[in-house]
Amino acid sequence: MSRRKNTPVAQSDSNRSAKPELARGRYALFIALTLMAPLVLFGAVEGLLRLIRPDGGMPLFVHAQFVNGDYLVASPSLGARWFAGVEHPPSPAPEMFAARKPDRAFRVFVLGESAAAGFPYPRNVTFSRYLRDILRDVLPGDSVEVVNLGIAATNSFAMLDMADEVADQHPDVVLVYAGHNEYYGALGAASRVGIPGGTAAVRLYLRLLRLRTVRALRNAISSARTPDRPGADSLEAVSLMEVLGRDRQIPLESALYERGARQFESNLESIVRVFRRRGTPVLIASVASNLRDQRPFAADANSTPTGANSAFEAARVALARGDTTDALRLFARARDLDVIRFRAPGEFNDIIRRVALSAHATYVPVAEAFAAASPAGIPGANLFLEHVHPTRQGQALIGRVFFRTMLESGLLGHSVDTTRLRPMDEYFRGMEMTPFDERIAFHITRTLTSRWPFVPVEQQVDYRGRYVPTDLLDSLAFAVSRGERWEIAKVRLAADYERRRQFDSAAAEYAGLVRDAPLASEPLLFMARELDLAGRPDAAEAALRRAVEIRPTAPALNALGVRAARRRQISEAIALFQRSLEIQPAQPDVLYELTLAYGMSRDLPNARAAAIRLARLDPRYPKLNELLSALGVRP
Repeated sequence: MSRRKNTPVAQSDSNRSAKPELARGRYALFIALTLMAPLVLFGAVEGLLRLIRPDGGMPLFVHAQFVNGDYLVASPSLGARWFAGVEHPPSPAPEMFAARKPDRAFRVFVLGESAAAGFPYPRNVTFSRYLRDILRDVLPGDSVEVVNLGIAATNSFAMLDMADEVADQHPDVVLVYAGHNEYYGALGAASRVGIPGGTAAVRLYLRLLRLRTVRALRNAISSARTPDRPGADSLEAVSLMEVLGRDRQIPLESALYERGARQFESNLESIVRVFRRRGTPVLIASVASNLRDQRPFAADANSTPTGANSAFEAARVALARGDTTDALRLFARARDLDVIRFRAPGEFNDIIRRVALSAHATYVPVAEAFAAASPAGIPGANLFLEHVHPTRQGQALIGRVFFRTMLESGLLGHSVDTTRLRPMDEYFRGMEMTPFDERIAFHITRTLTSRWPFVPVEQQVDYRGRYVPTDLLDSLAFAVSRGERWEIAKVRLAADYERRRQFDSAAAEYAGLVRDAPLASEPLLFMARELDLAGRPDAAEAALRRAVEIRPTAPALNALGVRAARRRQISEAIALFQRSLEIQPAQPDVLYELTLAYGMSRDLPNARAAAIRLARLDPRYPKLNELLSALGVRP
């Protein structure tokens, strides 16, 4: 019996067939690793950048600091998404809202530009806060949050860029008031901060900027490039919109004009789709501008026989002879012919109506309301500070129109109680504007209108460089207009008012801070002190109670306890004194008041116990011996 053995020839054939297969496998692995290496490297760099630079405008909302509870706020560096190389890019006001939406909440987000942000006023003048006050009255059972994301020098690209992140916060309604910045705002059709290739290219660019590596590369390129700015002006000295739009003229119906209009319409449609997919209603308002009192901007093309200036002068002649219909037509024509497009042309309101109809959004007639509130139906200086930024009366009007539309559209639900609605004048006074705040807006407006495009470049002046403040109020307002902190300036001014015994004026400045920071207790405490000094104890107590609801402090609880004791509300006084001592036990004055309160309630055991605590804490306390003697306690 024989056994077949493997021969050297058979082994050689097997090895030859295995080696090519092994070689092919190694080659495929080599190719795969070669292709994956850049991706792995990119992922590693991206991860590292996210660790060492976790913000950079991403995400849109970050956790708020210095408040009790879990709140979110728009990132202070949000503007870095759209403004590379700008040290302090514009960003929304810091308005906090709950990180976890309450069960019974009505949450509103506002998207827009500088007009929506309330420029040039401090934050309290925005139509969003006016609307918030109304909604809190008519929705008493809900937690009402109105968050304004209006950002100066941006446009519909920025709003679309934020839309997904806003939708993630479960808004009940989104409000849009925008349209003036489509040409010169960041990434606009004629902006110096632009991307070639049209709307689709800009959207792709914005998506890529979500990557830290892409954003770092962009910032590096921006830093290396020589800034393209007019003359020696800096962003501190001129408006950002001036820098973005300098010398870009856009004739009516030109290719550049059409690009801006189509970009606006396409972005609006996309914004509405983002929210409608989540079931969130969107309200889009028509935009208003100064027709009667804003001449066409400084450009040679506006001075031609058929240009914007000619139409404007013809409008003024028609208005003077009482032909208001022709005057309105000609003023609108002058705006549309203006080759410097810092005002949205009339076509944009047609676009807004069309998008609202086709995308199932709700149209809000703001422009119509401005016309109805203006002499001869032609808005002017009665509602505008310059070309597009409303006065505080104009901001209030926008808020009222949004509220009326929300109410009529049924968006406020069945829990709305319009019987709680106060007169609109009360909401207007509730903006808590002071002469100081108005002076800030005055200085910013004068700075803006003394430069191009309001005047020719050769005629512009350095308002900030020439102006000499007249007093402390004016000096502080001027400093705020140049970028100093509004909150700090108000505190300084209030302290000066107190020094001069103008306590009501001091309280008014603190009231503005209270409105701006409703979750902070300190402004309420300061305001309560001034109201007390002004002889308004009831208002002072109301402020103290609001402060204690936010953050109980030992002094505030003691002050409320003393007030309750004076009214002979002894049980309440005792409870307040006890809470004060729980926070800060070593308070001789509070122990004394607590002893008296127990005595007034004829609770001698607790009165004696409190007196003994006082004696141990401060044996030399005035009137201690008389107190102990009255209670029958040996010193």
